[in-house]
Amino acid sequence: MIPFWPKPEEVPGYDALAEHVDEGEPLIKSGLTLRVGVTASGSPAVQDVLKEVDLNGQILMPLIGAVECEGLTVVQLQDKLSTSYKNYFIDPQVSVNFVYVENGNMKSPWGQVLLMGEIARPGPVNMPSTRDLTVVRALMMAGGATPMADKRKVRVTRREKNGELSRFMIDIEKIGKDGRADLDMRLKPGDVVWVPESWY
Repeated sequence: MIPFWPKPEEVPGYDALAEHVDEGEPLIKSGLTLRVGVTASGSPAVQDVLKEVDLNGQILMPLIGAVECEGLTVVQLQDKLSTSYKNYFIDPQVSVNFVYVENGNMKSPWGQVLLMGEIARPGPVNMPSTRDLTVVRALMMAGGATPMADKRKVRVTRREKNGELSRFMIDIEKIGKDGRADLDMRLKPGDVVWVPESWY
């Protein structure tokens, strides 16, 4: 009889890679791209520019230099920049937005899920802005399961807020064959999807 869950040694460390990500406004972090613009008295004071958050969690802005933004929301960064630019302009209005192009080799501000195992391109898959990524769609984005994959026992590991791990088994073979979209699962940022090898 095949055990319902693979033994931990069969999936070294994959479960441990699951992270809990709080829902709500995404936070600015290293690797994300922002569009920043400043207007004052109705005219552009700082032209709209694309800024990638560097490894130190900073962006470099005209006049004010390096600005710490790691862990802030877009609104918090707007307020911070407005305060700094008051030294240079009267009543500056700052706009900050995430810039994310799917398939544009960019990191998603809405997070990622990690796909491991028998997958064409294992690794992180970006969460779309709609946050409606399912197991089947994530696998398609990663090039699909390999011919060696056991599509009936795809496992999703999720780290809950209290640090505990929840595990779910998804039968993507049944979803595909029988059109059972109701059996698919909506993923959350930080989830780990593992596709095991078929034993026959």
